[in-house]
Amino acid sequence: MSTHLTEEEQLEVLKRWWKDYGKTVVTAIVAAVVVYFAWTAWQDKQRVKAESASSQYDTLVKLLSVEQGKTLSDADKATAEHMANELKEKNGKSLYAQGAAFYLAKAAVDAGNLDKAVTELQWILSSKPDIATAQLAHVRLARVYVAKAAYTEAQAQIAEEPSKAFASEYAEVRGDILKAQGNKEAAATAYKKALETTDPQNQERSMVLQMKADELKSADAAPAVPAVVEKAQ
Repeated sequence: MSTHLTEEEQLEVLKRWWKDYGKTVVTAIVAAVVVYFAWTAWQDKQRVKAESASSQYDTLVKLLSVEQGKTLSDADKATAEHMANELKEKNGKSLYAQGAAFYLAKAAVDAGNLDKAVTELQWILSSKPDIATAQLAHVRLARVYVAKAAYTEAQAQIAEEPSKAFASEYAEVRGDILKAQGNKEAAATAYKKALETTDPQNQERSMVLQMKADELKSADAAPAVPAVVEKAQ
């Protein structure tokens, strides 16, 4: 007796297998195809969205790039603010949206609206940005809090140890806080650290930090002004 199935028997086995499992196989194949095309469509949509956001962000950057000594017109400011808000609304918490929020925060500071600046910078931090973006937001938020004389809140923004790239800026802000609180000695130490950790090639920043340190020395060296006592009438 042959140990191999005849062609008819093989066909019969195939028919029975297809009857038992055919629908399941077809369903699985169809599901796989649907998932594949859905995933491809989603990727295409995300790519188009990212390209659109990139283009819009480039337009925003070009709009803000004015010649030194010149300022944006009121119309351009309104356009830039609209574009920045649109980037935030349509691109969730992407890098483009975070960049737009940084602009809105700066514009708010320039307009004297420190509360709005705080809101924008806190939004960036809530979007779970990368480390560099987060540390930049912390530094700028701390500076806004210093301007608001909210020194405890400012200190909280720079409480954690920064990366090497932001060591100088963290130290500078710490110096600003201490100076505002009247602790000149500690402020001088912070400014010294800021100078030591700044990029030697960034001469403009080094000059600013040196000026801050020198101002503290000048204040300490200045002679006390005697109080004027009015004669009793």
